[in-house]
Amino acid sequence: MIKKLLGLLTWVVAFNTSALELKTIDEIHSAYKNNKITAQQLTQGYIKRINQLNPQFNAVINIEPTAVTQAKKIDELSAQGLWAGPLHGIPVLLKDNIETTGSLPTTAGSLALKNNITNNDAFVVKQLRNAGAIILGKTNLSEWANFRSSYSSSGWSAVGGQTHNAHDTTRNPCGSSSGSAVAIALNFAPVALGTETDGSITCPASVNGVYAIKPSMGQVSRSGVVPLSSSQDSVGPMAHSLKDARLVLSVLQGRDPLDTSTHSFELQAQYKVTKPSLVIGALPSDKFTVETQRLYKKQLSALKQAGHTVVNIDISDDLATLFVDEYYVLLYDFNKQNKAAEMLHFGQDILIQANAVDLTQTDKYQKTKHRYRTLATAAITNLYKNNNVDVVIAPTTSPAWKTDLVNGDNFQGSSSSLSAIAGTTHITLPAGQVSGLPVGLSIIANKNQPQAAYTHAQIIDEAFISTIKKPE
Repeated sequence: MIKKLLGLLTWVVAFNTSALELKTIDEIHSAYKNNKITAQQLTQGYIKRINQLNPQFNAVINIEPTAVTQAKKIDELSAQGLWAGPLHGIPVLLKDNIETTGSLPTTAGSLALKNNITNNDAFVVKQLRNAGAIILGKTNLSEWANFRSSYSSSGWSAVGGQTHNAHDTTRNPCGSSSGSAVAIALNFAPVALGTETDGSITCPASVNGVYAIKPSMGQVSRSGVVPLSSSQDSVGPMAHSLKDARLVLSVLQGRDPLDTSTHSFELQAQYKVTKPSLVIGALPSDKFTVETQRLYKKQLSALKQAGHTVVNIDISDDLATLFVDEYYVLLYDFNKQNKAAEMLHFGQDILIQANAVDLTQTDKYQKTKHRYRTLATAAITNLYKNNNVDVVIAPTTSPAWKTDLVNGDNFQGSSSSLSAIAGTTHITLPAGQVSGLPVGLSIIANKNQPQAAYTHAQIIDEAFISTIKKPE
């Protein structure tokens, strides 16, 4: 009997270890098809891992109480030889500003919404369920999408506390989709959803070393998501591979009657590469840290070694008004109860400014929004047209900074704003490390060209696999 129990224990340990080694959707689906694991076992494995590691990182706020029940239903389908969809049995974590049916609140990180149980699935959650995904839980975030205080710490919320970087708990995870990125980096799930207004998907993905896509405006519905800006908000995937992120995006996208931005979006035909090498436009890196600049040079060298042509390009200097306009639009688009908990580390000066905006000035708002979007779109379009390049790249951001709850964030360079304002696709790839901290590379898509950006990103990613993606 003792031998049998020891044998069983050995099998369980081996099983749990191998289960945690599964990261990509293909790996999980292969394990399902070969009867090496069930959806219930996999889901329980993730829950166990979250319970063990999450207290150190604060990446997950809540585990969905029905997650194991969802998994059992997937296993019942599998036993009948049926497949639920492209995300059959794939556990997914959601940023806690995305609504779900059931008992979990959708808080946006704020105590004001701690009991906000809407019992409604956001459009993207319906898409996930229809594709066979398992909703695993909710992730921590920067409260109110990091649009509360000028001195906020990314990844902090009154509900979830401070999220810590997956590679160094003294470092910041960036925000506002902090928990989603950290959760993927720690393999709490194969897929997580984040949301972005300007950098909130791409920055945390970059500093935690995971793949992410900020979709084009209108590609993915925002209904059922706590909003910051109707002008810029996007919902997008984070994953362990670009292939997985693209697959999840294909599930999320679609026309939603409740989000008019999706009504005019049309996805271009599948893009095909017609030549052996790319002409890559490399934006300057001088606004990033010196170490990031050195890594960027290595990345460009690796791309040249892979047979691609790299040309140095620059953005025009006539974008001075862009960020002033963006701030006004975000204030327009966008409570002292619980002050002791909510304002433990920083205040709410941005919310106060937003509350003071004159919402009757609709003409000023519309003119400002038209001006800043036209300027950003023209800047991206001209990068492609004037330099005759296939794809534009730049560092996503510098490595994670030390978390500082007194002085707030210490960003050193970002490539998110043009894509965010123009509403174009922005992809970030984990493309190297500086002193053990990840640094992502951005693919900034041309207007109405997301499919081309996905393909070019895959080519660039493949060029890095054997050369750049190694710790120093």
